[in-house]
Amino acid sequence: MTYILGINELYHDISVVLLKDGKILGVVEEERLNRIKHTPGLCWGGKEPRHSLDWCLEKNNLKDEDIEHVAISYDMPPLLSIKTIVDAVLCNYRRMGIRGTINQRIGSGDPAAKVIYGNILGYFTKRKKFLKELRSRFGKVVEIKHHLCHASSAFRLSGFDKANILIIDGLGEDHSTSLFKGTGNYIEGPFRQYSQYQSLGMMYKSVTFMLGFGYFGDGKTMGLSAYGNWDDKYGNILNIKDRDYFIKLENMRKILRHARKYNQGELTQEHKNIAKTIQTSLEKAAVQLATDLHQMTGYRNLCLAGGVALNCNMNAALLDLPFVDDLFVQPGAMDMGTAIGAAMESYAQLGYFMKDRLEKVSYGLDYTNEQIEAEIKKTSFKYENVDDVTELGSQLLAKDEIIGWFQGGMEFGPRALGNRSILANPTKYETRDKVNNIKKRELWRPLAPSILEEDMQFWFKKPYSSPFMTLNLEFKDEVKEKIPAVVHIDGTARVQSVNEKNNLVYYNLIRKFKEKTGIPIILNTSFNEKSEPIVCSPKDALRTFGCVPLKHLLIGNFHVVKE
Repeated sequence: MTYILGINELYHDISVVLLKDGKILGVVEEERLNRIKHTPGLCWGGKEPRHSLDWCLEKNNLKDEDIEHVAISYDMPPLLSIKTIVDAVLCNYRRMGIRGTINQRIGSGDPAAKVIYGNILGYFTKRKKFLKELRSRFGKVVEIKHHLCHASSAFRLSGFDKANILIIDGLGEDHSTSLFKGTGNYIEGPFRQYSQYQSLGMMYKSVTFMLGFGYFGDGKTMGLSAYGNWDDKYGNILNIKDRDYFIKLENMRKILRHARKYNQGELTQEHKNIAKTIQTSLEKAAVQLATDLHQMTGYRNLCLAGGVALNCNMNAALLDLPFVDDLFVQPGAMDMGTAIGAAMESYAQLGYFMKDRLEKVSYGLDYTNEQIEAEIKKTSFKYENVDDVTELGSQLLAKDEIIGWFQGGMEFGPRALGNRSILANPTKYETRDKVNNIKKRELWRPLAPSILEEDMQFWFKKPYSSPFMTLNLEFKDEVKEKIPAVVHIDGTARVQSVNEKNNLVYYNLIRKFKEKTGIPIILNTSFNEKSEPIVCSPKDALRTFGCVPLKHLLIGNFHVVKE
């Protein structure tokens, strides 16, 4: 047996994964355990993912000597660390200027603003100490290039024998975008890479700052884009030519005259047009990169990772290309997923072969009914034990009740996929406002549908399996009025397809809801309050349940009720 730990500890969304003979035994983001959303790593003024590391070992009753390798998802020499700081400062100045940086980034509490302090103290002191500790505890520690970790996490979980691999990121070491290909057990490349100055991720993120959404608000920019129109005056920020792209950083400053302060001020049509133009530009660039990869390799499968791979509109545009037969998006595509990629690449470099397609993401903390009931008893909530939680859940949803749903193992990645969710009946438009109010989200933001996979052909124009909620698909015109709470203004939805294999309990809930209503779809959003991570433990779930206007919580085999 070969056990390998993968660790992402440098910037944000720090995490740890444990592999056994190439199979995932456990993976968890530090934020789920310490309750600090997007937990910063050592070079953002934070700490190492110690809670995650301890959990992976304790859950599987392993000792330090049982671990064959520890793989780190960054290979960052000291001089490169210094260069990264210099380039980050220069790039940001060219995009936003000094005043724009102070108003839009620092003014929004940008965690990356600590990168200078973090790289000096975190990289040269804290990280050095942490790596020394890992070598003392586990023996062999390998550092692997960040974008190779992204590529490995996508290709080695895709099930493809041959595939193009497109990594679009904010920044990994000294590169922001990388093109690879995977064949058999080998990843070749990068064939082309782009510097921090040509970062599609930072282009999009900078616009997100100027729209007033903050560092991790990229999804809001994507959602807002559906309300806008292309505007030529912003169309020259990114230029496309000969299966390539070029970002003119200084052209981004024209957006500053319309910039909103963080979470303040009205969103105007100008803001919506800015979002639409930058979203369309991103999609055009990604299409050019995918086209170039296909021209080089002839491969018709495509793998995506890097934080920008969570852009569901972009992914749909790539899937629609005539030379893309199949698309795999790593569900933990942002930095947390590089822990998985580091471990898998280390395992492959030992000479082992793996090629199983990822079927589920519920590799995190799980709880027995005894543990759950013990936590419920510490509260004043009324509760009962139920024989069939899916039957009761479907009854409540059919009666238009909004429910908290806590079942099985914790998911990894940013999406709640039916284990830590708030669920609702999608058949009334006002339900969207009710759920957004529960989450303290902007009312214009879309909410996602979970649908029985076998029914997708009846609801979507181009049905495609999307078990990890990484694609936007367009509803058929004749069905949109049946489920208005999950149809975005452009007629699309960030959809999750559910089958018996990837989540039996959640599948049965939707199936029984369909039996009662004729609708094979329920509204699904993450179970958390604004600015907190998705709930992980029964204690988290009960605390959040007590703080938000929900009446029903189905947790394990228990129905918890709040007046």
